[in-house]
Amino acid sequence: MNNSMIIAIIGIMVMAIATVGFAATLATPLQINLIGASDNTAVGAARANITSIDFITDVGDNGVIQINGTNFSVGNEDTVNAHVFEICLTMEGPVGTFTPPAGQSPACTSTLSIAANARHTDHTITFVIPMNVTSLVNISASVEETS
Repeated sequence: MNNSMIIAIIGIMVMAIATVGFAATLATPLQINLIGASDNTAVGAARANITSIDFITDVGDNGVIQINGTNFSVGNEDTVNAHVFEICLTMEGPVGTFTPPAGQSPACTSTLSIAANARHTDHTITFVIPMNVTSLVNISASVEETS
């Protein structure tokens, strides 16, 4: 047998094993999953807003002002129900430098139950690794409605 025949046989065997392994058949038609549409469950946005963000700063060893964390308020935009929210923040510095570092646990805090259409103040997230103010490129916040 020549090499191309052996490669073809091995390819057919791999395809057959993969098909059985994924519990499909070669006759299964490909379909596009329409995220958030009729063939998928929609994921609603959290009904919260983050306001009054203040930075916790100090002067670092190099003489540059560093951001060590943030103080902020969280508002519940639901006009009927109270909710608990989890808020996570990430700071981005130059060329993909993140605080907390990529791959590590996010810097998060949870609120107490916030009444309908109300606001809680004085939430704090402290960063383990401060970031120089001069290096700050972006701050990202995520909000999850936990109850």
